[in-house]
Amino acid sequence: MSSICLLTPSYAGDLQRFSLLRRSVRTFAPGIPHIVIVNSEDFREFADRFRGDPGLELVATRDVLPASIERRRRRKSGPSWLARGWLGQRTIKGWYAQQIAKIFALASCRYEAAVFLDSDVFVCRPLSGDYFYVNGALKLFRQRASNAEQLDYDVATHDILGDPLHTITELYDYIFSPSCFRKSSAVSLLEEFDRRGLARRDRWMRRFLREKRPSEYNLLGYAATVLEGLAGYHLIECDPEELHHSIRYPEDRLRVIEKIESMRTLPKPFALIQSTLGIRFEQISEAFDRLAEAHASTHAQETRV
Repeated sequence: MSSICLLTPSYAGDLQRFSLLRRSVRTFAPGIPHIVIVNSEDFREFADRFRGDPGLELVATRDVLPASIERRRRRKSGPSWLARGWLGQRTIKGWYAQQIAKIFALASCRYEAAVFLDSDVFVCRPLSGDYFYVNGALKLFRQRASNAEQLDYDVATHDILGDPLHTITELYDYIFSPSCFRKSSAVSLLEEFDRRGLARRDRWMRRFLREKRPSEYNLLGYAATVLEGLAGYHLIECDPEELHHSIRYPEDRLRVIEKIESMRTLPKPFALIQSTLGIRFEQISEAFDRLAEAHASTHAQETRV
């Protein structure tokens, strides 16, 4: 089985949520190494907070992002001139910079594959690296695009690549929690940008930044399926909620208590609680506490038997 790691982008504003993700990894997936891409200005804070955390590796965005993106990345701390961009250039929102960082981090990763987990995700039950494989092939999760949001993410993918849209008849969604990709797919994607002349003067990144809904996962999914022909992958067509509990949209707030209870009674491998919904962190942390307690009790019973 290929070597694999967890890969997460984060920053100081996500510190609480990321701390919970780390706690879940230590509890349920301690054998899987975890690489975290941290905003350069927040690196010291993370290093101090997680010093000695086993299996965790911190990487600053300055060591991953191209200089043209790093110097324009919007900062929420540091000197005010940094927050305004480099010599008056328009700054890049953190969401865009994180997506681009994931592509470059995977392409330069020393592991052969990565499982992407954002800071608003946590692990809900025991997992080892082989969970992400079928007969040595990495699981690639996908579903056909079925709503306007999903369609737009994949249309943006073809726009960035420069594909003529009238020739595209099938659109997909690769945005899962987790999404799993091989390092080779990121390398193939960057090579394809170069082959199409999109690497010159960062043309593909400028196109990426112009899109309202670009997706690094859809770009990597294109690389895995079209450029690599699924070599080294096991394609799984499924609904994302088969893999994770989801509190993602405003309407989900009406069922927060019910959804959190289901995490304890019928735990799926992962939980996604969208950070932009404003759900109290204490409520999320308490939900995980109950998960961890239930796991510890079950483990103790099995040990006694």
